[in-house]
Amino acid sequence: MKHQRTEASRIAAGIITMALAGQARATLVSQMDIQVSRDGLNWSTSLTAFSGETIQFRTAITFRGDGTTATPVGLASLNFQPVIRNVDSTDSLAAFANRGNNTNGGSVTYTAGTGVPFGRISPFGATGPTTTDPYVAHRQIVSGINYLRIARNTITNWVGIGVSTGTGAANNFNGAGGLAIAQKAEAFRSSSDPLFNNSITGVILFKAGIQVGSSPSVRTLVIDAPLESMRRDSTTGARFAAWFESTTDAYGRIHADMAVNQASIFVLPAPGSCALVAASGLLAARRRRS
Repeated sequence: MKHQRTEASRIAAGIITMALAGQARATLVSQMDIQVSRDGLNWSTSLTAFSGETIQFRTAITFRGDGTTATPVGLASLNFQPVIRNVDSTDSLAAFANRGNNTNGGSVTYTAGTGVPFGRISPFGATGPTTTDPYVAHRQIVSGINYLRIARNTITNWVGIGVSTGTGAANNFNGAGGLAIAQKAEAFRSSSDPLFNNSITGVILFKAGIQVGSSPSVRTLVIDAPLESMRRDSTTGARFAAWFESTTDAYGRIHADMAVNQASIFVLPAPGSCALVAASGLLAARRRRS
């Protein structure tokens, strides 16, 4: 009986240890916040827009540790694919820097309160697609819902769909075809590379604009970044962002699981079109009475 209790105690202790380890793993979070703005200066998680407007959206990331893990010295890399839900055929994505890297126009400098340029924000364009496979806005219908999805031109499958093993896990299982967000480590930059960004809070990664179409329908556009579109840990299956442990860490040894807060745009018909619809209805009613 004593041996049984001892063995049971060991098993229980092992379960508690594994649970605590899992808890510690889960508390390392890369929180991505998607925000929308009309003027590029005031940002929020939601706003109301009229047909015909161009609304900006951006993604920002923050590292949230567990209090015991070393604090990163900057973001190393991640991949993701922005998606916009409930679009129609008249909506479109504004032009953005869709190919190349930091040194040849593949990223843009972020300035608050302005519209263009759009694209990945320097210095997080250390790598990027070539002219033969640029980032594009794919139009897709999934479960009857219309989407715009930003990924490389060749990544035609919906996020999380594709062969799960082999080189590249084609076509879109591992998210590698999404926006490549990466900066070079401080110790490995050259004079031609942009300055290292050592911030770990509210780091702006990508900015774009959606041109709300002329459709008179009332709808809500939801901007998201599905976890299935992000880099996958081969051991745990978790989607993560890599953060630099030190200035000499070349690849980002700290892996923190991804969490995403989406944004929404409530679309109304343009005021002129509302008046036109109302006038048409009034005219039709008068005709019926005459």
